[in-house]
Amino acid sequence: MPGVRDAAVVVTERVDHGKRLVAFYTGERPLDADVLRERLRESLPEYMVPQACHRRSSLPLTANGKIDRKALTALARELEAAEQHHDAPSTPTEQRLALAWAKVLGIPEDRIGRRDDFFGLGGTSLSALKLAIVLRRAVSFEDLRHHPVLADQAAVIDGRSEGRIPAAAAAVPMGRDPSAGTAAARGSEAP
Repeated sequence: MPGVRDAAVVVTERVDHGKRLVAFYTGERPLDADVLRERLRESLPEYMVPQACHRRSSLPLTANGKIDRKALTALARELEAAEQHHDAPSTPTEQRLALAWAKVLGIPEDRIGRRDDFFGLGGTSLSALKLAIVLRRAVSFEDLRHHPVLADQAAVIDGRSEGRIPAAAAAVPMGRDPSAGTAAARGSEAP
């Protein structure tokens, strides 16, 4: 990948969230983690895409010159502990999403922050489909794939409910009857 010289991925065990993939890479400059993950999604299934990507000036090596995965795993745990300080969901849509995420992922709602990534908290393609059902299709699987961060998902939903996204692309807003939302959307479209 352009801009990445060396890379390694480790698995960390999270007490309340299961396993998490964390990538470390070296390169001339820091790269946007979302861009890195999107590039990886082009060739890897979602469950193999690291939830976090961290740039280092060098990767730790063992005495025989191999990447020291134990040191990287310990570093990943330290970085995860630092990430625990998160912004709580602030808008009503963010709060409803956090409640739905908690239900689908089986984690306490107060552990979900507005900058958290659905897949980073242990979400899978199956749980993403469950979330779409719980939210009455307010978000699609593609929405979740392209906007896995809670605040971004809330912005997509709010944009649809405020009419900033074309009606043909809009899903039913949360809390509404899917058949009522569909009829309303058809009634507002031009023939």
